[in-house]
Amino acid sequence: MKHIDRIFTAIAISAGLLAVSCEDQPDAFKLADGVPQLHYIRPVDVASADSLLTEAYMESQICLVGENLRSIQELLFNDQKAVLNTSFMTDNTLIVSVPKNIPNVVSDKIYMVTPRKDTVEADFHVKVPGPSLTSMSCEYAQAGTKAVIYGDYFVDDPNVPFEISVAGVPVGKETMRITKTAVTFTVPEAPEGTVVVKTIYGETESVFHYKDSRGIITDFDGTTDVVPQGWNINVAYSSENGIDGEYAMLGPDSLSEDGGWNEAYKLPFWCGNWNGDPMSITEGPGIPICNFIDFTDFKNMAFKFELCIPSSNPWSAGAMQIIFTSAEQCANDSWQNNTYINVENGLSRALYRPWAASGSFDTDDKWITVTIPFSDFKYNADGTEGLVPLSSPKDFASLVIWPWSGGLNGTECSPIFKIDNLRAVPNR
Repeated sequence: MKHIDRIFTAIAISAGLLAVSCEDQPDAFKLADGVPQLHYIRPVDVASADSLLTEAYMESQICLVGENLRSIQELLFNDQKAVLNTSFMTDNTLIVSVPKNIPNVVSDKIYMVTPRKDTVEADFHVKVPGPSLTSMSCEYAQAGTKAVIYGDYFVDDPNVPFEISVAGVPVGKETMRITKTAVTFTVPEAPEGTVVVKTIYGETESVFHYKDSRGIITDFDGTTDVVPQGWNINVAYSSENGIDGEYAMLGPDSLSEDGGWNEAYKLPFWCGNWNGDPMSITEGPGIPICNFIDFTDFKNMAFKFELCIPSSNPWSAGAMQIIFTSAEQCANDSWQNNTYINVENGLSRALYRPWAASGSFDTDDKWITVTIPFSDFKYNADGTEGLVPLSSPKDFASLVIWPWSGGLNGTECSPIFKIDNLRAVPNR
């Protein structure tokens, strides 16, 4: 038994008991007197209860086994305080999650503190995972501009500095602003490729690609034969302030607070033509998307595109409905119509409405990458669960993007949507 040493000088010791019994709660938890004795630490899983632990990753659950464990008022791993749940504390066992924060001072010990401020130490090593890398603010960010990568466990150790490379090109450390879950940096001049992050705890390569050219449905520059096709198309094209050649632009027009039907915002890519079987088209306008992109593993893929919504024309109503359909689902005789979009058809789709969090959304005149896993294509037009899920590669013949409905009212608006690089790519 020892008094707590200098490692705890920055930690405030709470004075109250965790719980106090009273006459009408005879079984209420109360702290025990004395000091704890720790015999060993094991996994929580009963099947692995015979295994002993001397280390564990952050956020993993472990079980302390010993005596008088109800005398523990505070439990620390290195200098990080764990959250104690009295429902999982008995005299002989204590189940707890290893703190999720990276320690500032590493002692490789746990500290069991009693109400009398006595402390029992035990050797235990907290393992910090290697970095995880989930997304990039804009996968087509131009060289010299700022971008952000998101993930976790971005650790900049003085002895092993944090590193980023884009398609093999190192990022200047002086341009980085590093937090545990996000890093802002200046994009180097680099070709297409993955982003690699390296810390003292390991190295991780992104699933996504910078300047991703995989699975391009259309980039509005003629890379594929897919072009907007359907009824009442009001799309415009421009390259001004773009990031990758030409982009498509919808609006400005009026969207009512309920996201009412406005075909000025419809961007359809219907497959087929006026004659014949759409699935027989192998090139040229009207080619089914699934005829040149492999959707066999669509459950592990995502739909992505770059988006810019100017601050002058923010978005505050309607969900951007993104609907993939088979040729048969959107066909009417030998051509397409809008009936497959309606609620009664129950076709599953994605509903993208980032304005819902704050009431209004724009991208501050910048371009962002929108990522929607195909597992999220599960809604009906009104926000209810879709009745006809995506189930086959043939369900990816046609595509329509349309801010409309969504089941959530907002405020009337006149947004502008700039869209580029529609693609279907691996997400895992």
